[in-house]
Amino acid sequence: MPMPHFLAELRKHIGHAPVLLPGVSAVVRDDAGRILCLLRSDTHEWSLPSGIGEPGEEPAQTITRELLEEAGLVVRPERVLGVYGGTHVEYPNGDVADYVSIMFACRVLSGTPEPRDGEALDVRFFPPDALPPMRVLERLGLDLGRLDDEATVFRWSDDWLAAPDDG
Repeated sequence: MPMPHFLAELRKHIGHAPVLLPGVSAVVRDDAGRILCLLRSDTHEWSLPSGIGEPGEEPAQTITRELLEEAGLVVRPERVLGVYGGTHVEYPNGDVADYVSIMFACRVLSGTPEPRDGEALDVRFFPPDALPPMRVLERLGLDLGRLDDEATVFRWSDDWLAAPDDG
């Protein structure tokens, strides 16, 4: 996937050092309740539509832009499904990034799903009980079939309440 200009400029100064990036993803359902997935051109793995925000861009605006660019769909984000972080990624070129991502439920307003900008090789809807394997869902332990019936989801561990070790 092409690196946004602002990030390429930042990398000139920090090299491959870890950087915290704002991310977005979307659960887009069709009228039959199927979920939109993209086959990524960089990893050849299936994923939800996703991307990183540009400076000055609202998260809902980011996911709207990403879906139009990647899949040819005009969508309206309707609610936040979850907020996730701690996603540490090391890229083949040596760059390191950690993501904090907001997952939106989005409704299609217009368009036909198709790969548009080279970031996706395939774009299609899958039944919730027959989704292709997606590492992000496995890592987060998410069941997309149940997300719309639950409150906003985030990861939590009571271990985070423990006092830091003074030793």
